[in-house]
Parts: sequence; structure tokens; C-alpha cells
Amino acid sequence: MTLAELAGKLRPVIERAAASLDDRTASTAAPLFPRLRQDGALVKAGTRINWNGAVKRAAVDLWDTRENDPDHAAALWADIDYRDGWRIIPETITAGTAFALDECGWWNGALYRSRLEANVFTPDAYPDGWEPVNG
Repeated sequence: MTLAELAGKLRPVIERAAASLDDRTASTAAPLFPRLRQDGALVKAGTRINWNGAVKRAAVDLWDTRENDPDHAAALWADIDYRDGWRIIPETITAGTAFALDECGWWNGALYRSRLEANVFTPDAYPDGWEPVNG
């Protein structure tokens, strides 16, 4: 069996295993998720895919067509709330989604560390509540 044949046999197993990952872990492993094939197949709501290196989740049942891909029908897809294992800082942070002291999060393409316990501010709204993470 060639390496390509082995990879072809393992791919479905890898994709089934990836489906059980939580979103935080999934955000670090986008290549494990299936890509759209534009073959007209049904994509069930909740299915996560690898879209240009980012994990996206189908918001509704949809058909795998060009017209329904994330670039052409963004409303049919949801981003997961993580990037590279760190939460994405939302525009509105509630008490239930507050960031802990020293918890890191992505904001406008940069990684920040919270300087506050129960931080409900974005880096733009209260810059003293965050410090950039270099590296």
C-alpha cells in the first residue's frame, strides 16, 4: 500500500475523530476537518469544516455548493469562538463570558492577556485592562 493510499484510508477516520474535539482544540487543528467539495452533498447544521485554514461551523443544513460556501453565503456559517486555542474577544463581553486574570484572547488580529479578573472590556474600550502578548 502506498503512502497516498494509506492517507486516503485514514482520512475518514481522522475526520470522525476531529468531530469530537471541543472548539478550543479544534481551532488548533483546522487541517483535520473536511473541506467542502462543491459536490452538492448535504452538510448538516453544526458540521465543522476547514475553510482556508480556519474552522467554520454550518449554522443550518445546507448543500455543498459554491453558492453556499462561507465566501458566498457567510450567513450560513458561524466562526468558532477560538483561534489557535485562544478565545476571540467579542465586541460585547458579558459577566458570563468575562476573561479571567492572565487569560489570553485575540482582538483585531493581535493576542492580548487580561490584566483584570472578570474582565468585561475589550482592549479598545479599556486598554489598561489588557497587555499585548509578544511572540
